[in-house]
Amino acid sequence: MRARRLSSPSVPKPRATVQSVEKALRLLQALDRHGRWIGVRELARQLELSPPATHNLLKTLQAASFVESNPASRQYRLGLAAVRLGAGSDPLQHMRRFARPYLETLAEKSDETIVVLAWQQDHAVVVDWIQAGHTLAVTHHHGVVDHPIVFASGRVLLAHQDREVQLRHLRGVDYASLRPNGPRNPDDAVALLGRVAAEGCAVTENVARSGVVAVGAPVFEATGRLLFAVGCSAPLTRIDPPRLVHLRERLLEITSEMTQKLRARHSGRSEEI
Repeated sequence: MRARRLSSPSVPKPRATVQSVEKALRLLQALDRHGRWIGVRELARQLELSPPATHNLLKTLQAASFVESNPASRQYRLGLAAVRLGAGSDPLQHMRRFARPYLETLAEKSDETIVVLAWQQDHAVVVDWIQAGHTLAVTHHHGVVDHPIVFASGRVLLAHQDREVQLRHLRGVDYASLRPNGPRNPDDAVALLGRVAAEGCAVTENVARSGVVAVGAPVFEATGRLLFAVGCSAPLTRIDPPRLVHLRERLLEITSEMTQKLRARHSGRSEEI
């Protein structure tokens, strides 16, 4: 019997894998530089790849949530997984990038001032805001919010913190300055925050004689952790009960859409919410 030489099992060539990774990284960098929705052909031109190869890369990255698509325009931008990788450098910037299109929609539907607050290092911080175009409109400023319990969005933010965090913050509040329509003491504030968490939104009216009516609602990550709170506010003179109901419904509609989007990304579903 003639002896036969056994062939070694084939081993994938590493070079092809390395090239694919390099192309994927270049694609992500191009999306990051662009910062907005972009089409396959334009990406392919920038990367000097064929449109089919670019499209295949996009679909692979989309399946892992590094890229998201807009079926209506057939365009792409960075996805949540890519955003999370860079969150250590500037988490507010990435929150702002995700939230901005929704804020613009809400501002258009409500015709009032919109703000996003996040909890960072024991402080409520303004992530982004859009001021209404009215002559008389509520304004905000970027940076730390000194008294979040005054704001509907601030109450939502506090309502979803651990009790220890809540109490640490509430002990330093000057409750006399919140009259009228504000909590009277820490126990009253804790009870108020419990109601906000249970109801899924907050409404404030003329707290500390601000002359402002506001509604706030939460946006949650797929894990159930609060990502940020969105608020819609207007001068008291422009709001009646039907108008307040309208603002609340539009706000809950948008914040629910944002939460569902985050859940869909986490689960790997590719369709647009």
